[in-house]
Amino acid sequence: MAIIQLEPAVLFDSNIYLIIGEKTVLVDTGTGFQVKDTIASLRKHLNGRSLDIVVITHRHYDHVGGLGAIIAEFKPTVYAGADDAVPLREGDSESTMGTAFGGTISPMDVEDLKDGDVIDVGEHKLMTIDTPGHTSGSISLLDTVTGALFTGDVIFVDGVGRYDLPTASKKQLVESLQRLMNLDINGFYPGHGPSVSKGGKEYIARGLNTLG
Repeated sequence: MAIIQLEPAVLFDSNIYLIIGEKTVLVDTGTGFQVKDTIASLRKHLNGRSLDIVVITHRHYDHVGGLGAIIAEFKPTVYAGADDAVPLREGDSESTMGTAFGGTISPMDVEDLKDGDVIDVGEHKLMTIDTPGHTSGSISLLDTVTGALFTGDVIFVDGVGRYDLPTASKKQLVESLQRLMNLDINGFYPGHGPSVSKGGKEYIARGLNTLG
């Protein structure tokens, strides 16, 4: 399984990761303000393959703004945590912070991921972990073979996700990080900033210390 981070995000865009195994999985889509570049990059890395699945780590526009164009172009199956899938299905530009970013979203076909659900990528399995705190429906994905963890905005290399936004909770964020500390984590792929290929649990421990 290969993990490719698409060309560095600019402005407020999220990181976008392409996972290539027997199936292909995209984690988050950015704001969509430069979605033509994102699509071109995807086509280059897919090298003729289809895009099978998109997983949205949480509802915020900097992670979902490009989703509509990605769906139109590649027609993947799209998943998000149950609480955050609702505003995507409803095209709720307020709850997703689309209006705050100067954009809008339209209703989209998004299926729920529940805690413990597994996305089969072939030899690798991506397990869904409910990690609320940044939003009520935030999820992380753990490759149960390599220990690679995709966290969205729950935790970063240099800090933790904000918990002062609608549906966010510091208490839930602490509980989510405590849960992640009990998992076998190696690589660490957050929604913003740098990623690391090993030692990911160290950054989660630092985040917990920051929260006190």
